[in-house]
Amino acid sequence: MPQRDYILRLIEQLGAALVALRKRILHGGAPPPEVYDELAALADRSGFDLALLRGFTGETLLMLVSPAGEVEPARCWLMAELLYLDGLQALAEGRDEDARAGLEKARLLYSLVEPGGGMLVGFAEAAERIHEIDDRLRGT
Repeated sequence: MPQRDYILRLIEQLGAALVALRKRILHGGAPPPEVYDELAALADRSGFDLALLRGFTGETLLMLVSPAGEVEPARCWLMAELLYLDGLQALAEGRDEDARAGLEKARLLYSLVEPGGGMLVGFAEAAERIHEIDDRLRGT
C-alpha cells in the first residue's frame, strides 16, 4: 500500500507540473529553451525520453502504452500530455510541421483514454484535449 500511495503522489506532482507548464506555454511565460528543459525533465521523471517520444511513430507509441495488450491509462495520459505540450510549444514558435507531428501523436494517445476510446471508462479531459488539438490542427 505505501508504494501505491507513493506512485499516486508522484503522478499528482507530475500532473501539477504539467498543468503549470501548459499555462506558461499558452501565456508565453517562459523562453523556449527553458520550456524544453522543463519538459524534458518532466519526461525523464515520468520514465520517458522526450526526444524518443518525438521520433516514435503512432504504431510504436501504441505498443508503448499497451505492452500487455491493454492500455495503461496513466502511462498513456503522461505520454499524450508530454507530446501535447511539446506540440503547443512548437506551434508557439511557428514550427508548424513539428507542432502538427506532436499534436497528432498526442491526439492518438488521448483517443485511447477518452470515454468510449480504448477504455470503457476514460478521462473526460482527454476528450477536451482532442477538441483543442483538432482546433489547433485546423489552424496549422
